[in-house]
Amino acid sequence: MENSYGLTDLLTLKRIDAFTFIGKNYKTFWKRVYGGQVLAQSLHAANQTVQSDRYVHSLHGYFILAGDIEVPIEFKVENLRDGKSFNTRRVTAFQKGKAIFVLSASFQIDEKGLSQYEKSPASYNPDNLVSDAELLKKTKVIPEQIKNYLLSRHPFAFEFRPEIDYDKSIDYKSTRNIWFKLKDNTKLTRNQQYEFLAYAVDYDLLIMSVISHFHNKYNDPVQTASLDHAMWFHRKFDVNQWLMYSMKSPNISGSKCLGTGYIYDRAGLLVATVVQEGLARILN
Repeated sequence: MENSYGLTDLLTLKRIDAFTFIGKNYKTFWKRVYGGQVLAQSLHAANQTVQSDRYVHSLHGYFILAGDIEVPIEFKVENLRDGKSFNTRRVTAFQKGKAIFVLSASFQIDEKGLSQYEKSPASYNPDNLVSDAELLKKTKVIPEQIKNYLLSRHPFAFEFRPEIDYDKSIDYKSTRNIWFKLKDNTKLTRNQQYEFLAYAVDYDLLIMSVISHFHNKYNDPVQTASLDHAMWFHRKFDVNQWLMYSMKSPNISGSKCLGTGYIYDRAGLLVATVVQEGLARILN
């Protein structure tokens, strides 16, 4: 899946009936379904059951079981409510008869109203930055096993350019800013824009939460896995243009880490917010 056309094909599901869909998997290096994939596919399934003038404004998902990349995923959509302004859907993703992921999503008609937002903390022009993959290959801070995992799990349809080098000090108080966009300029519907963004933002938030410990010569292996994921979509955006993903981890405790992310467009407008909790279990 080296380009946006491959991503479009991956996220487009086969419709079985009005509320049932089947999806295929990206063959990941680590042999489990990429969380951003099942999240975006679940959103795609829900989108197919909502009126064309309604768009997702929030979603909440729970990762229940690791997905098997060799088994197609079945998506069952439940229509919880169709209102005058809002629609609510629940999507359950199944493999081998067991639920592996569940998504709740709310959709709304376009409405005008008040507007305010915190401005983007971006400090650099993304055109002058180098790719995340290039920085990862050079870093001496991140252990080789983690580095190889990060390089292999990239959503290749997107290009990522961090504002800060991995070898520079990062602690839990730091904010990690990464610019990203599609590699290939692709005409997308508004719903596809939301699905592509949901796919992309799962790529670094969990690892970012634990990465500061590598700078403290932390050598014990850490088991990581996504537990839940929430997104709020505030404004229209275009994944063909540079977006800035500003991430921070306000807490790690009880073998769980919390990551928060804010996504801004090139003009500095806040377009989406992300919160994710993940497993951060010490293995020794």
